[in-house]
Amino acid sequence: MPPFAAPHHDDGAPHREDPLTDSPSPRRRPYDSPATGGRTPTGDGAGTEESAPGGPPGRVRNRPDKLVASGPPRKPYSMPMSPRRSRDISPAPEPPKTTEPPEDPVHRVGGPPTGRPTRPDLLAPNAPPDGQGPGSHRAVPPSALRRSTPTRRRRRGFTPLSPIVLVAVAIVLAGVGVIVWQGVGPFATGLRLAAGEGRPGDGLFAVPSGGGGSNQVLNAVTSDGATIVAVGSDTTSPVPRPLFLTSDDNGATWRLGKVKGPAGTATTVGRVVGGDGKWLAVSSESPTDSAPAARGFWSSDDGREWVAADSRGLSVFQPVDQVTDIARTEAGFVAVGGTPHGGGMAPVAWVSADGREWDRIDSKKIGGPDKVQTIKAVVARGKSVVALAEPGQGDSASIILRSSDGGRTWKRTGASLADVAPRPGALAALRDAFVLVPIRQRTDDGDVRVYCSPSGAEWRSCGSIKGFSRDGGGVNRLTSFGSGVAAIAEKSWERYVIHTSTNGKSWSKHTDLGKLPKATLRDLTISGGGTLVVGGDRAGEKDNQLVLMTAAKGGPVASVPLKEISGLTRVAREINRVAVGEGRYVTVGSAAGEAGIWTGTGGDDWAAAGPAQILSGPGKQTLTDVAYGPQGWLAVGSTMSGAAYTRVLAVSSADGRTWRGIPAEGPLAAKPDLPYLAAHAVAAGETGYVLAGEEGGLGGRKSAALWFTSDLRQFTRAGKLPAGGTNIRIHDVAATSEGFVAVGGAGGNAHEDSVVWLSAGGTEWTQRKGVLPPEASSAGLRHVAVRDGRIVAIGTAQVQGVRRTFSAASGDNGSTWEYAWIPADEASAVQDVAGAPDGFVAVGWHGAAGDGDSAAWISEDGLAWQRQMPEGDGLAGAGTQYLGAVVESEGEVIALGRSTTYSADHLLVWRTSFDG
Repeated sequence: MPPFAAPHHDDGAPHREDPLTDSPSPRRRPYDSPATGGRTPTGDGAGTEESAPGGPPGRVRNRPDKLVASGPPRKPYSMPMSPRRSRDISPAPEPPKTTEPPEDPVHRVGGPPTGRPTRPDLLAPNAPPDGQGPGSHRAVPPSALRRSTPTRRRRRGFTPLSPIVLVAVAIVLAGVGVIVWQGVGPFATGLRLAAGEGRPGDGLFAVPSGGGGSNQVLNAVTSDGATIVAVGSDTTSPVPRPLFLTSDDNGATWRLGKVKGPAGTATTVGRVVGGDGKWLAVSSESPTDSAPAARGFWSSDDGREWVAADSRGLSVFQPVDQVTDIARTEAGFVAVGGTPHGGGMAPVAWVSADGREWDRIDSKKIGGPDKVQTIKAVVARGKSVVALAEPGQGDSASIILRSSDGGRTWKRTGASLADVAPRPGALAALRDAFVLVPIRQRTDDGDVRVYCSPSGAEWRSCGSIKGFSRDGGGVNRLTSFGSGVAAIAEKSWERYVIHTSTNGKSWSKHTDLGKLPKATLRDLTISGGGTLVVGGDRAGEKDNQLVLMTAAKGGPVASVPLKEISGLTRVAREINRVAVGEGRYVTVGSAAGEAGIWTGTGGDDWAAAGPAQILSGPGKQTLTDVAYGPQGWLAVGSTMSGAAYTRVLAVSSADGRTWRGIPAEGPLAAKPDLPYLAAHAVAAGETGYVLAGEEGGLGGRKSAALWFTSDLRQFTRAGKLPAGGTNIRIHDVAATSEGFVAVGGAGGNAHEDSVVWLSAGGTEWTQRKGVLPPEASSAGLRHVAVRDGRIVAIGTAQVQGVRRTFSAASGDNGSTWEYAWIPADEASAVQDVAGAPDGFVAVGWHGAAGDGDSAAWISEDGLAWQRQMPEGDGLAGAGTQYLGAVVESEGEVIALGRSTTYSADHLLVWRTSFDG
């Protein structure tokens, strides 16, 4: 899997508040009703402290720094073992009530509005079923060669070969258990590809100048002396990355940070703290079934070069833990959050001297969920730590916790803040006091109350930040700096002002940032030299752009010239699939937020097709698949007609150069109560075309959708689907000698059942037995290709808790199946497959963790596979390379892919042919 991979886009799931960024949506509306306020916290400074239960925390050692290694991200990948073949295979917490105003969910920028994944890792051996991209297919008609090849250029006689034998060798390295699957073989199949030619493809697939499509976010900024660090995420490319921007001269110049270590464990940096040679950044992603390795920690000695901790080494952090905030202490760092406990959330904290070796302080040392739930914010002054937490079950007033030893032992204070919603960024520290400012809350009078405490034990209302209009959002973030505290305040709709205070009681306007349309400012810092730095992002219809502003002491506010930062800007361009018909190649994807089509004869003559207006719209557009059939070309995908609405995008062409839009009406229109409808795969047969997609509502669950057209003008939606199509994802379709085949998966991340559907005419579908290798507990299919009546499907299976890639072949239209494991010595993934006159060609990547190279697999029968590692400009080397789309025509094979490092991102083209 490529480095810095990110979770898939929302895919219709209900929004969950980000535990770290927890910031207002860049597309939010003004608050409908301001929060009430003005109540003094109970106790009014006279409250007593309660000792947290238990004694000093037990020391749980964890050394992720000893496990740092490069590698494809996410979970440990399964490595292939001896393949077997068998015929007739059987298928397989409620938040506290607060007085804050309502807010819209935080808009997450990332992948295109389609079912196809933006991350190639999603088709890896350990990829989950949900949210994964469909494969593709190609047409049965003559010259429509990609996934199926009914005619033969020549025929090699062959006998099915012995299965590939792979031996598992366990190697223990310096106390780290590493299992390396070393291959014995694979045995030659007699079918090979020539070395071919690899080259960069950026210049071949043009992107409109001045286009959008960038997806970058700044979540946090911090400083120590003249060094400033801003962190966030960049999901512009299909290979996302965590974002680090640094300055060592008080914000005068900026550069992209350097990131080392195991890439891809996480891609969104939510918080950053540091100073005195110790810096720590933490991801705002939590491990899930779909992204079990998404626990991201980075440490640095200077704020410029960052080392990612191997998530497998963060054993004191349980997969269900939420890390909500971090702070720099005298002894190192403290992190806080929550963990599920008995139907609620229990508080948890972690402490570290260097950001690499951590101790866990469980809830029994802090307080059970009946007294305290998730800790949302934390701040430190020397060894003194203060935290803001959600109240226990049945209570409504926020809880204040404190520690006098850097976070190792905790006490609950007597203060109870009924009118303060616990959120990150609400706490700051002065030299002689702690300050609390409610985040995104204000009174009916337009004030934001401020609370102060000398030690964190006793709290009083000590002042207020005034002058908020009724559409003002309140304070977004509070921070400490050398001589005081500072706050970002949205005084009125999209108008921001920085306020500062030296004592928390009296506040003055430091800088008026003015009106910033569609911008969300998430964090701020004031450097040792007095430079104000504010970070955030601005949402557009097709992109999300960084906002990074500075104001030197006594100087005006200026935007940082981001285009001058080497390696920061990436081209928003994705190649999804490629097909060929009558000697013309067509590639589809997205470019600068619009759908993209490029066409050529297979050489260096690729050109953008159009007209552009049919590929553009008010939101993001993308095309995910294309096929050539009896009536010409058909490309399908999706378009966003609003923040919550996704519609089918379909275009057709007679020659591959000039295209016309197909109205999303009638059978192609979404139902009124289902805002999501997209197509992501298409196949062409002798009688017409089949489209596969899915529809869903706001609840997130989706159902399969299939259409048929014989003339590219009239479309019929398949009515009755097997199992109603509910909770089924059709990933790929292909034409067969008897009609069409559709493959996919049913179920969720925990368990998936493979799906095989057959149709003679494209409108009525019947279910075949799914494919489940005997060793596997569950399996799903991702790609399908057809050659000479032989169906070959490639998918992933769960084997003893680890996903492995396999192929399944059927010569009787899906009635019975044989299968084999795809050979690999290291982690690998198959991302596309095509039928050819002599066999099948699959492409993807293979290599050491985090440093995979482009790979191809060749097979005559779809069962005995031989892996080849293409060489050439960009196909292998530093960073991650992969091939994501492949097509064959008259013996020539063209594959398209990507080469990515932390600071560079390029398209790849590999041209080869069958050898011998």
